[in-house]
Amino acid sequence: MPFQVTKRSRRTDTLAPVLLLVAGLLTGLPAWGADKVTITLRNGDRISGEVSSEDDERVVVESPSLGKLRIPKTDISKREMVVPPAAALAPTNAPAAVAATPAPKPAPAVSAPAPVAAIKTNAPVFFLTGWAPHWLQPFTTNWHGNVQLGMDLGFGTSDRQNFYVNASATHSWNRLRNFADFHSAYGLVNKQQAADRSDGSLKTETDLDEKRRIYAYNQGGAGYDVIGQLELEFHEGVGMGYKIVQRPKLTVNTELGVQYESLDYLTSPDRSYMSLRFGENLTWNVLEKLNITQRLSVSPDVGDFGTYRIRFDLGMSYPLFKRMTINLNVVDEYDSNPPVGVDRNELQIQSTIGLTF
Repeated sequence: MPFQVTKRSRRTDTLAPVLLLVAGLLTGLPAWGADKVTITLRNGDRISGEVSSEDDERVVVESPSLGKLRIPKTDISKREMVVPPAAALAPTNAPAAVAATPAPKPAPAVSAPAPVAAIKTNAPVFFLTGWAPHWLQPFTTNWHGNVQLGMDLGFGTSDRQNFYVNASATHSWNRLRNFADFHSAYGLVNKQQAADRSDGSLKTETDLDEKRRIYAYNQGGAGYDVIGQLELEFHEGVGMGYKIVQRPKLTVNTELGVQYESLDYLTSPDRSYMSLRFGENLTWNVLEKLNITQRLSVSPDVGDFGTYRIRFDLGMSYPLFKRMTINLNVVDEYDSNPPVGVDRNELQIQSTIGLTF
C-alpha cells in the first residue's frame, strides 16, 4: 500500500499539488490549448468546438462538423467553457484505488456522444448540415440573409401599382466570403407597364494577409430592364480590395478592378467592352438596431473614359420583431450613353418589409 501514510511530513505537503496535477492529466482533464467552448456570435450563431489557438484579434476553433474556423473577436458576443464528461464524473470517483479499475470502461460511453451533441447544438443554425456530405458542409452552411417584399398602390386620377422583391444572403468560411443579391420590380400606371426589371449578382472575397485587410474578389451579375430598353446585361470582373475601417459597428472598404460588360438593347445597337471598376462599400450599425449599408460602383470604359456607368445603393433596416424588419432602399443608376429614348439617370426609392434568416 504505497499511498498509505501514518504521519504527514513537510515533503508530503510539498509534493501533494504535483501529484494531483499529474493524476488530473492522466484521467483526461483538458489541456490549456484545447479548451472546449461554445461561442455565440453577434448574429446569433452558436459554434461548438475546441480552441486550437488564440491571439489578440481572433480565436481558432476546431469544430466537429465545420473543421477549423478562424473567428474574429469582434464578432463574438458570448463565450462559454464546456465541462468535459470525464471531469463531471471526477467527484464520484474519490477513492483512487477503486476508480483505477473501472475508469477505462465508462470513458468511451461518456465521450463517444460528444461529437453528436455538438452537431445537434449547431443544427438549427446550420440548416443544411443534415443532407450535405462532410466535405461540402463549409459551403452549404452558415448562410444568413434577408428577403424583402414591398408594394406601392394608388387609386384616383392616376392609378398605380408597384411591387418590389429584394433578397440578399451572405456566407463566410475561414478566409472566404460570399455575397448574393437579387432585385426585382414590376409596376403599372393607368394599366400601362411602368416597370419590369430584375438583376442579380454573386461576389466572392478571399482575405490575403494575416490581418485580413487586403482581399481579392470575383464578381459577376446579370439582369434586364424592359422599360430601359435593356434586353440583357452581363458583367464579370476581378479585383483587389482594402478594408479601411474594421470596427464592431462600422466597416468601410474600397476596391479597384477590371470587368467585362455586355449590354444587349431592344432597339439600339448592342455594346460590349472592358471597363475599370472603382468600388466602395460601408456597413454601419447605429444605435444597436438601425443598420445602414451603402455601396458605390463607378465603371468607366477603358477605351473611352467619357462612357461610364455609376450605381449607388443605400439601405436602412430596423427590426420590428425578432426576425421581421422594415426597410428603406434607395438605388440611383447613371449611364452616360443610354439607348435612344431612355434617360441617363434613374432613381428608385422603395419601402419594404423583410424577413431575416
